[in-house]
Amino acid sequence: MQVFVDALASGEGNLFDVLPIGIVMHNAAGAIHYLNDAAKTLLELGNDRHQHITIANLVSHCGFQQLPTQQPYATEALPIFQALQGNATTVADILVMSPNRSVVLQSQAYPLQRDDGDIVGAIAVYQDITAQAQCAVMAADAASPRREQIQHQTMALEQEILIRQWREKELQDHLKWQRFAEAVPAAMYSLRVGADRVMTGEYLNPQVAAVFAAPQCEVCQNPAHYLFGQMTTSDRRTLRRRAVRSLRTQSVLVYEWRSTTPDGQVHWLTTRAQAEQRPDGSVCWHGVLWADRDRDPATQDWSEQVAQVTAVLQAIPDLIVRADRHGYYLNHVRANPTIDVLPHGSDIRGHHITDYLPPPAAQQQLSLIRQALATGKIQAAEQVIPINGKPQYEEVRAVPCGADEVLLIVRDISDRKAAEQAHQQLTTQHHRIIAALPDLMFRVSRGGYWLGYVHLNAKLDYLPEGDDPTGRHITENVPAAIAQQQLHYIEQAIVTGQMQVFEQTLQVNDRTQHEEVRIVPQGADEVLFIVRDITDRKTAALALKRSEQEKRAILSAIPDLMVRLHRDGTFLDYFRTENTGDLLTGVDDIVGRNIFEFAHNDFYRKHIDTQIQAVRQVLDSGQMAVYEQKIPTTSGWQHEAVRITPINEDEALLIIQNIDERKQAEIALRKSEAQKQAILKSMPDLMFHMRQDGVILDYMTGHNFADLLENVDNQVGQNLWDLATSDTLLAHVQRKMEAAQQALATGQMQIYEQITQVGDIQQQEEVRVVPVTENEVLVMIRDISDRKRIEAELRTANERLAKLSFTDSLTTLANRRRLDEHLEREWQRSQRQQEPLSLILFDLDYFKRFNDTYGHQMGDQCLYEVAQAALTVVQRSSDLVARYGGEEFAVVLSNTPLKGAFAIARRICEAIRALQISHRASEVEQVVTASLGVSAIIPAAGQKPNVLIRQADQALYAAKQAGRNNCQCFISR
Repeated sequence: MQVFVDALASGEGNLFDVLPIGIVMHNAAGAIHYLNDAAKTLLELGNDRHQHITIANLVSHCGFQQLPTQQPYATEALPIFQALQGNATTVADILVMSPNRSVVLQSQAYPLQRDDGDIVGAIAVYQDITAQAQCAVMAADAASPRREQIQHQTMALEQEILIRQWREKELQDHLKWQRFAEAVPAAMYSLRVGADRVMTGEYLNPQVAAVFAAPQCEVCQNPAHYLFGQMTTSDRRTLRRRAVRSLRTQSVLVYEWRSTTPDGQVHWLTTRAQAEQRPDGSVCWHGVLWADRDRDPATQDWSEQVAQVTAVLQAIPDLIVRADRHGYYLNHVRANPTIDVLPHGSDIRGHHITDYLPPPAAQQQLSLIRQALATGKIQAAEQVIPINGKPQYEEVRAVPCGADEVLLIVRDISDRKAAEQAHQQLTTQHHRIIAALPDLMFRVSRGGYWLGYVHLNAKLDYLPEGDDPTGRHITENVPAAIAQQQLHYIEQAIVTGQMQVFEQTLQVNDRTQHEEVRIVPQGADEVLFIVRDITDRKTAALALKRSEQEKRAILSAIPDLMVRLHRDGTFLDYFRTENTGDLLTGVDDIVGRNIFEFAHNDFYRKHIDTQIQAVRQVLDSGQMAVYEQKIPTTSGWQHEAVRITPINEDEALLIIQNIDERKQAEIALRKSEAQKQAILKSMPDLMFHMRQDGVILDYMTGHNFADLLENVDNQVGQNLWDLATSDTLLAHVQRKMEAAQQALATGQMQIYEQITQVGDIQQQEEVRVVPVTENEVLVMIRDISDRKRIEAELRTANERLAKLSFTDSLTTLANRRRLDEHLEREWQRSQRQQEPLSLILFDLDYFKRFNDTYGHQMGDQCLYEVAQAALTVVQRSSDLVARYGGEEFAVVLSNTPLKGAFAIARRICEAIRALQISHRASEVEQVVTASLGVSAIIPAAGQKPNVLIRQADQALYAAKQAGRNNCQCFISR
């Protein structure tokens, strides 16, 4: 060791001068014996300042302070002091203060010992971790629960950068490294193994000649010959196997073996190597190799033997049982008496598997026995057996041993299962920690200038790799809209002192990225940005919302009952949805039975006769029939719409849907109209004759009317003002007197409404004040509470009915009536504002053949899916997608020129094709396609919407003439 130290001190150790970390060597007395150039820079020690510095005065000479107190560093706490005591330690809290700079250092120190254990010196390594410390301060200031994870991540990034810089420096100073390698008393090598498995020597130092007893040039020309030719076959196989495992796990390869030189000398060789995978598919092994010539060649490799014995012991099963085909035990051998449920010391021959094993395990083993005997191959499975109240995991292998016997080999794998579960828990915890880390952190001033930038996720970044934005404004690298939003929230965070949270969307490398931004105030003029990529969460939420919409649309289109019926009344299929009532509710095994079996009474017979008659009429005519019916259920009468479609000449499909809601709306409408007429014809509930001054001349009230004056005896002759004994009565009297004065002044009847509260009764009233003479009026009051309620119900019913009347029941799109009204309205608006109005007409190619090939039920489903695809393209609230008729659809686009409408049409065409609905009868493609015609116009005075429809129809015809499955625009000649 002393020779090595002297070499370093004399300048031969210039290898360490190229390292970017400080290396300082101390002798046993603590004096500095050597330090490289990096150490002189970090500790600010010149060539002549370190000669008399010892550990005792190192703190004062270098200005060491301890973080975070910034007190002078205790000598006993320094790693170099501990190393001279025999302890290897590491600290990361040394602060070096000088007038020009302050540097945070990490120090590691290791003792240098002779073979007899005496300490002859120590080596201290100093590394500049100022950037890492600044990142740690940023994370601590953020007061975030992720602080520790961010510090670790930052430390790893700094170390990775340091290693990369170190490797680049190594390549640049390869000559210095080669000189050092030649001075090392061990063989150093770089061996390349190509994709063809041929080994070549890229570098071998002169010491390989002594190791292999051959010239260096010959070893370099044929390294495989000397490396593998001087070892035994078993060592050669083991070395290759460990090299493959080291390459796969990226771990250090360590191996020792016996080597026999050409002159017959036997000695032990040991190697340590690291693999480098290269882009061309080759692998380069960099390592050292040294010989132990003092070791007895006859010494056995006990570690290898121990590993082999361990592997053999692990391969021995814990239990072996011989059993016959039926599961009866014939014999058993127990290697581990603690793992099985078989009784100890007893003869189990003749007993069945089910006598000792739990039912699930017994059934599984019986199944393994049958499969092993049937296939003649080993069958394996895992089972869980309770042993002493604890679950025990076992692997069972059934090995066939003849025509009727198997060997059951059982091994306890509880330890393996426990390790797998622990690994799974560790992996889950690791994923949670990683998920909690932010993707991006940076500090920004109040004015929007970057102060610091920490990048953690390669997918999310505003800046090119390696770019330091410190001092630049955020508008230089962030889109203008995003930058303005961020500046707004920066001001909000500083003014309120509260963290601001918002979301933003931007394009990063042609990828739409959704981000959650948290802005944490860090004082009066600084904030910390913490950014996380939430694209996956947003995508999942959007997919869930779309799935819910599709689900609701599908559920609304599913009929309540579908029946496939033969001409003679036999049920071929019967499908009802949940919570659906029908005449056969509670009847099982309907398929295969005849409908006439259920004609239990006159109603059923009449109902069945009507249905069969309709089915036969449909089968004879080949035309679909639609009618309504009413059936009794446990909750009352149920109204249904029945659609009968022919399948073939003897089978029909009945689609039945509950239309109770629609019928109830119609009934409510008729009922409310009748009630309204009756109310209008009824007499007033209260009348009284009154003079101009308020004296009541006559007073008449009806039944069931809440009268404010019902507690007043003999109202006639009293003044209305005198009866205003409460604020409520006073307000009503004032209103009536004002209306009376107005009626007398104008000579016209005055009408107004009021709400009165009498006890617990609140009623709405209509008041009519009619002039009788020049100073007398007649006041008529009628309770209109029921009318108001009925009017509200009527409005609700009308709205529901209007919605039903404007919707196509099959596709849920707007129907033809809604289309005509919407087109007329948009036509008038576009004419007034002189804006373009566009119309797209499209229908499905060869759709009649589709119905003929797949049936009308599949045709209806196809129309529904096409309608939904069109809706996904046309999303503006001012636009309308409607069913024009049959398989033809229309799209009205307000304030849209021809170019924009044509783009929408192409997207609809692509969306329909993307549905991939099979259509083998089509002459265009093997999937359903559509032809689309597009027209646009700025309506002129005197023109009608028919012009636009005719143009779109002509464009649609042109699309079909052009081969279908395309879009064509109407161009005025």
